[in-house]
Amino acid sequence: MKKILSYLSIAITGLLMAACSDDYKDWKSQQTYDPEEAITIPGFSASATAVDLNTSEDLVKIITLNGTLPEGTTIQHIRFVPTIEGEELDEIKAADNVDMFAKSDLQNLIANTYGMRPVAREIEAHVYADMMIDGQGAYVDAGTCTLTITPKAPHISPAYYIVGGPNEWAPSAAERSIKFNHSGKDVYEDPIFTVVFDAATEGDTWFAFGDDDACDAIGDGDWSKLFGIVGGDSQAEEGRFDYRYNLGADNSFCVPAGAKKILVQIDMLSFTYSVKAVDYEEYIYEAGNNNGWGNPVDYLKGKDFDGKYVGFMYLDGEFKFRSHADSWDAPDWGAGSSDGSLAEQGSNLKADAGYYQVNADIAAMTYSLIPITTIGIVGPAQDGGWDADTDMTYNKETGAWETTIDLKADEMKFRANDGWDINWGGTADALTQGGANIKVAEAGSYFIQLFAYCDGKAYCKMTKK
Repeated sequence: MKKILSYLSIAITGLLMAACSDDYKDWKSQQTYDPEEAITIPGFSASATAVDLNTSEDLVKIITLNGTLPEGTTIQHIRFVPTIEGEELDEIKAADNVDMFAKSDLQNLIANTYGMRPVAREIEAHVYADMMIDGQGAYVDAGTCTLTITPKAPHISPAYYIVGGPNEWAPSAAERSIKFNHSGKDVYEDPIFTVVFDAATEGDTWFAFGDDDACDAIGDGDWSKLFGIVGGDSQAEEGRFDYRYNLGADNSFCVPAGAKKILVQIDMLSFTYSVKAVDYEEYIYEAGNNNGWGNPVDYLKGKDFDGKYVGFMYLDGEFKFRSHADSWDAPDWGAGSSDGSLAEQGSNLKADAGYYQVNADIAAMTYSLIPITTIGIVGPAQDGGWDADTDMTYNKETGAWETTIDLKADEMKFRANDGWDINWGGTADALTQGGANIKVAEAGSYFIQLFAYCDGKAYCKMTKK
């Protein structure tokens, strides 16, 4: 005890001398120090307790200080500096009661570093303590420890389905025929799922949604694992949802009679939703010199069902847009009265031979063409990493961008014009704009064909030689 007290006296004397200036602060107020100013005390250290943030409390204890301190010593606050992959991040300070940390601070630390997936993460932390010793302030280095933190997040399944809607309830759960779309990214990075489906042919459209577990439970007579509306207003176009077993009722969703199609978007992190009736179809089609005037057509997809469509295709001279894949039944759209405008049953549009991102806004009656001069493979699976592409060549005969390339067992994507405005990712059989990195399972030489179409139609073939 005497050794510790003597050590502290020397350290505090040094700190007091350094503080005898115009910058002197009242020791009773919270002090601010650089880590270099911290003193160490023999036998004084920090240890950590694993915490799971999926609890109702706002504050948690994660760090404990160990060692004997002299009488008259109080610890004001504990602080720690997290280190991720060798890089020190911003200091986090106890929020209240000396050693209680705000869950929101810990949640943000994990979410900003690793994402929201609710698994335990380990983080090295350098711990410091603000102390008062006989009315004098000291900043003490308590060493390092390993924090284990599990972030707060609900379970998110990889797939969700509409149950009911235009179909019978139990069969629709068994068949899982109306599946929500997703970007293919980690569901905790992108928790948004979207689906558009036909409204019921007669009367109101009633539906719920759930994952595979909920659909399987329905087969056993248990409907409680489906989601319903919080508050019970079945026709609310947006709001919160929860499991039926928490709601104590069905609380199903309802869209009044008269809707043609229904767009549902769910956020599985916040448990919020939006539902609206939409009039636009999911796809329109391009027909022209490039594809024998629709044998077959090229697709443009309306992601948000607002009349705005995007497609990727080779054009060669005249072309038009039409509303049917297999016929010219009205409406179709051609050239309007000014550049970039459309008109129903207008004259043929024109484009120089080349590959394009094609944008058509049927609501505003406009269109635009963005030339795609290059498409390349980018990512650490190829030699250029994320900074330089391996360019591909467009083959008009196959309709694919092609190359033979040596790949490592790593990640890759496709991108256009050496930039990120236009890029394809996801899985080989279902590529989307901005989709997840594509995994290359095995190193080797590959012949790759990219069919760079719109979302829902784009895919690639990777043939190992």
